[in-house]
Amino acid sequence: MSRLLIVCLLLALTACAATSTSPPERELRVEASPERALAVGLDVMVERGFVIRMADTGLGRIDAVRAARPGYVVHYEVREAQSGTWLVVSGRRGTGIIEPHRFDPLLAEIAARLEATR
Repeated sequence: MSRLLIVCLLLALTACAATSTSPPERELRVEASPERALAVGLDVMVERGFVIRMADTGLGRIDAVRAARPGYVVHYEVREAQSGTWLVVSGRRGTGIIEPHRFDPLLAEIAARLEATR
């Protein structure tokens, strides 16, 4: 009986450890196509020193790491809206989250470039 209890307890702990929550996101709606918003986001991230790990236009997503800060991982997504496109950014630093407000300068630069090329 005690073995069964120990096995159940270990399974419960394993399930808890395997479940991860998504980091909080920062969103901004822009007047641009998702394709254009993704391309401009990619350019800005590269210029800011991010190393692109994955960029997929079909998914509308970019995963990048900061070259100068190991463990600093950022996810950038574009989501089609009824009018324009949502830019969505989230990230992790090591095992912790990156506070969403820290992405404001990145989103502002992307939005400014999209506005300038409209």
